[in-house]
Amino acid sequence: MTDDSNNTAVLPAEQLRDAVDALRQTVTTLLEGEASLTTYETAINSHDALLDQLAVHSLDAPTLAALERIEQFITLHAGTYYQTAIAKLDEKQKNRFISLFARRLLALDGLGPATARQLFQLGVFTPEHFFALTPKELAQLQLPPATLARLIPLHAQQSCADTR
Repeated sequence: MTDDSNNTAVLPAEQLRDAVDALRQTVTTLLEGEASLTTYETAINSHDALLDQLAVHSLDAPTLAALERIEQFITLHAGTYYQTAIAKLDEKQKNRFISLFARRLLALDGLGPATARQLFQLGVFTPEHFFALTPKELAQLQLPPATLARLIPLHAQQSCADTR
């Protein structure tokens, strides 16, 4: 007869170990330069699975920061891949890519999928990169005037908040 309390305690640890291992493997593949659309999807899905499992526990600040850095690493590499592979991707793949890797951009008020795609194509993959642009750099992005008109106030708001 087995002790059910031991089995439930072991299962989450095994799942957690599997999630960490899956993320490690995909990030290692990215570091080795063996990138494909599937590899990037697997990497972000592994990251999300690990984050979901860890969310059940109270996460400390260093763990959250490490996971954010990993997500940023995956996103930046995925963005570079997107720029080089865009001609080979069909519309469905592009939309899936944007939903997976531009989600941090999409979380910004006023930024939709079309704007996120435009920013991705121009090499702006994260909110941090977007807000690090100078007003002049932002104005020089090859974006439609209506898009720039929405982005400039968003960028200025963050700049004002950063100076407080």
